[in-house]
Amino acid sequence: MRIYILCLLLVVAPAAAVFAIKEYQAIRVDRLNVPWTNRGEVLFFNATWCGPCRQMKPIVANMRRQGYHMRDVDVDRQRDLTQQYGIRAVPTFVFLENGNEVNRFSGGTTSEHLRSLCSSAYTR
Repeated sequence: MRIYILCLLLVVAPAAAVFAIKEYQAIRVDRLNVPWTNRGEVLFFNATWCGPCRQMKPIVANMRRQGYHMRDVDVDRQRDLTQQYGIRAVPTFVFLENGNEVNRFSGGTTSEHLRSLCSSAYTR
């Protein structure tokens, strides 16, 4: 009986894990395709192979902890969103206000410069 249960778990567990991962990825993609109505949304287009993107990740994470609404968008995984915004270089920051693009910046920068871009993008 124990062997039967063990075999059943070995067959069901990997399939359940794959299903759960695919559902999680689908939910993430759906959340990215929803038009954002939050005031002050920033899309951070990046790639895992990009050196400047890796340098910007801690700065973006720190700004998120400070309350800035910033979303990571991997250009290799979320190609539809990358094409929708016409991203040609990474890292690129797209500043959205009420779902509309108000500013865009490409390249690495300092946290102070990024903070000032966020502030100036939304005080029009």
